Amino acid sequence: MQKAFYILVTAYLLMWAGGIGSHLLNGKPPTEAAWASALFLLLAGLIVFFSTDRRDWWKLMVTGLVGLAAEAVGVQFGFLFSPYRYTEVLQPQLLGVPLVMACAWFVLIAYIRQMVQGAGLPRWLEVTLSAAWMTAIDLVIDPLAAGQLGYWRWQQSGVYYGIPAHNFAGWFIVSLIIFAIVRKDWQPNQAAKYVGLSIVIFFTAISFAHGLVLTGGIGLGLCAVHFLPVLLTDERHSQRLESCKILS
Repeated sequence: MQKAFYILVTAYLLMWAGGIGSHLLNGKPPTEAAWASALFLLLAGLIVFFSTDRRDWWKLMVTGLVGLAAEAVGVQFGFLFSPYRYTEVLQPQLLGVPLVMACAWFVLIAYIRQMVQGAGLPRWLEVTLSAAWMTAIDLVIDPLAAGQLGYWRWQQSGVYYGIPAHNFAGWFIVSLIIFAIVRKDWQPNQAAKYVGLSIVIFFTAISFAHGLVLTGGIGLGLCAVHFLPVLLTDERHSQRLESCKILS
């Protein structure tokens, strides 16, 4: 089982590096491998799923189902995210929604839960902050997913790289609902943190590759937020050491 997990991680890292390299060198995803995008998301989902404690698996499944249901409503009725449709890039699809999008939802939800929990925030603030974090990540992903990657297309254009503002409101609301459902603390999972961060870095890097400076800047900000708890911990540790030196 452990060897299989390492194979998943290796395959994911190779695709991650290859995807960034293709955008940096060629300015586009590898067109000869249309299956690569779906496989990339699937590998990310499998890594998070199998590294998650079994007691938390139901949270991943609920997250994936709610995410797929919300997107199905969005695609079929133009509700929640503003009218849009998926292209043929991500397969297979059900009710017009790629099934692998379930992985995209629970990978990001698991990542943020791992980052936010333990901060000692009131539950209502923790849920709201988590939904806002998800929406910020969407600000990085959507311009590329609906643009250069061609995952979906909007029927109506908006001011933010052609994306309707309605979409981000819907993203926040759906994320808020999911985080409220899975609000209890999860078992620690470092792999979920690394995979989530790698997704943010991936879209940040290809944003700059395509000249999307604002999107890339938001991505860099999100990366900084990821490392902020570590920096604060190191600073407190340094302060404690300095205090010990003074006292001695």
